[in-house]
Amino acid sequence: MGGGPVTTRITDQIAAVTLDLPPGNALGADTLRGLAAALDGIEASLDTAEAPRGMVLGSANEVFSVGLDLREIDAEAASGTPALHEICARIERLPIPVVAALPGSAIGGGAELALAAHYRLAVPSARIGLPDIVLGLPPGAGGGQRLAALCGAETALDMLLRGRPITAQMARQAGLIDGVVEEDIDASARALAAQLAAAGIRPRPVAGRRELMVDGMAWLDAVQRRRRATDGAPLRSASRVVDCIEAALLLPAASALRFERTAHLDALADPQFAALRHVYFAERRISPSLLERDGGTPAPTAQGRSLLAALGRGGEGLEGEMRLAAAVAQGARLLAAGRVARSADLDALAVHGLGWSRLSGGPFHAARSFGMAELVAMMEDWAGANPVFEVPPLLRASVDTDGDLDAALRRGRVAEIKTG
Repeated sequence: MGGGPVTTRITDQIAAVTLDLPPGNALGADTLRGLAAALDGIEASLDTAEAPRGMVLGSANEVFSVGLDLREIDAEAASGTPALHEICARIERLPIPVVAALPGSAIGGGAELALAAHYRLAVPSARIGLPDIVLGLPPGAGGGQRLAALCGAETALDMLLRGRPITAQMARQAGLIDGVVEEDIDASARALAAQLAAAGIRPRPVAGRRELMVDGMAWLDAVQRRRRATDGAPLRSASRVVDCIEAALLLPAASALRFERTAHLDALADPQFAALRHVYFAERRISPSLLERDGGTPAPTAQGRSLLAALGRGGEGLEGEMRLAAAVAQGARLLAAGRVARSADLDALAVHGLGWSRLSGGPFHAARSFGMAELVAMMEDWAGANPVFEVPPLLRASVDTDGDLDAALRRGRVAEIKTG
């Protein structure tokens, strides 16, 4: 049954729901609709003679899922598109055992989808993780609650606050997956689902499992240690993550899931998320001739350092709005001269070469958030005392494009800018 990014096939009363959208099985609108349709079909057949006795949630690719598209994560869902948290809740509520088969990594929303299954098997090379904190977010589909239920507060907080995926073997030891298999992962998952069904074992929804919460004081001690470490931290969502893991103990499962969902939605509206997402994409779009990754840590190349020497000249010792104004003025001149492809390149370089905070998004993102018209007006007042504040034509033109220098260039003002 089905087609496109999600297919469903029932063999020997085991339904195989398979993600098939290479390369990473991203959970975009089509995939979410496909998953919802697959669940519709399974749920509709539960009271019939053809009812499946179990379900396997797997992948036709070497990755389980890289999760939601970060470009769309804060967009309003299109009509008829279910949210990932709704899909996860439906999977968890199925009255037949659901086994997730991970042929590769399950990251972010992909990990949340796998955690909603009742059981998980993975190949040795698979990795699982919830790196939402990198973007200033708590999980959005119940991943934090299910993570804590399976591995306890200490491990859950460590994974959520670090944001680093762990190996399949580490996940097995932590209790996140039920087995690491060398052989055919899909066949192993089907066999497990059939075995559970034949034994009459009822599904075990992950959200709400309390085995690891028997010692409530130990759980709260772990929460308090992390709360002390995150109190006053620049990243506001870190404390919200801690709150969510505390909620896992103190609230009924449904309420705790709603608490975490609210924390996620609040963080999406926080300017820190917009800044962190901006830097995330800037790091990936910038030319490797300007920013290189050595061991995973981005650093400016020689060419990038040359440009930085030019978003620092004249701005030494300045603070606050003056530092911001000097950086965007110099950067606008570099952009107008064609030294970089886009303003976001300069933001990435400033974060990794000039010490700008990721939470600011870099100087150009910060200037748009501050208000380019206001910043230009301030520069005009300061320019008489310091020529570094002279407003470049491109910067002035960007006032009409909501502070978007790239849009100002595209509007055909190149001749005016170059003569300036």
